[in-house]
Amino acid sequence: MIELLVVIAVIAVLLAILLPALRSAKVLTKRMTCQGNLKQLALAWRMYLEDNNGRFFQDRNANLLYGGWSGMQAPSPRPLNKYFNLPAELVEETTIENDAKIFCCPADRGGVPGYAAEEKAYNYYGTSYQTNLMLIGQNQLLIPSDRFAVLHEEINKRLRNLTLSRVDQHSRLLLIGNYGWINQWKPIPHPRQDWKALAEWHGRADCFNMAFLDGHADFLNIGKGLYVADEYSVVPFEELFGLAREIQSQGPQP
Repeated sequence: MIELLVVIAVIAVLLAILLPALRSAKVLTKRMTCQGNLKQLALAWRMYLEDNNGRFFQDRNANLLYGGWSGMQAPSPRPLNKYFNLPAELVEETTIENDAKIFCCPADRGGVPGYAAEEKAYNYYGTSYQTNLMLIGQNQLLIPSDRFAVLHEEINKRLRNLTLSRVDQHSRLLLIGNYGWINQWKPIPHPRQDWKALAEWHGRADCFNMAFLDGHADFLNIGKGLYVADEYSVVPFEELFGLAREIQSQGPQP
């Protein structure tokens, strides 16, 4: 009986040691799978640009409806699908598990405004990944009623019919990342109070898997209210870096 209790105690100690390591390994595996997805999506975007004379895709909600399946949205053509041999309008759930996995982050925990907290962004939008609104999105940003307004106005002067030749520093310019990343720098308040906890898909606060315009991917801390940082830029135009730094130096938005 004593020997059995000793064996049980040893097993319990081993489990206590191993379980945190196993959890960490699981988080890392999901993070690396997600980065692999983003690298392929960045490559597909480069192919799209080559096929469209360097012109970025700009349409209503283009930052989320660029590819994947229809999710809970109305079916619409998704131009990136063809680079993964997918139909432009992929609406059948029976096909998404096999065909559209590239658009699904394995750590997707949701955080979609106005929808159930547990609903994945992938289930709602058809993709877990959101593009940089200053590249792939509408051709105009919202103008906030705060000190960032002047920066958005300058960006909007340059956004319409944006082409690759007008974009600077491809190796540090963010192209696409985990769904919640843009809420870090957007001055518009997020409608969900719990979005930050839900957006921490990979186990670290304020950190997101991101792909850059040149195709490489990294796990980055996206600073609150930072349009330009040492490791990255959200703004595509180098001539606006100084203005962005000056404005953001006044501190993050509440």
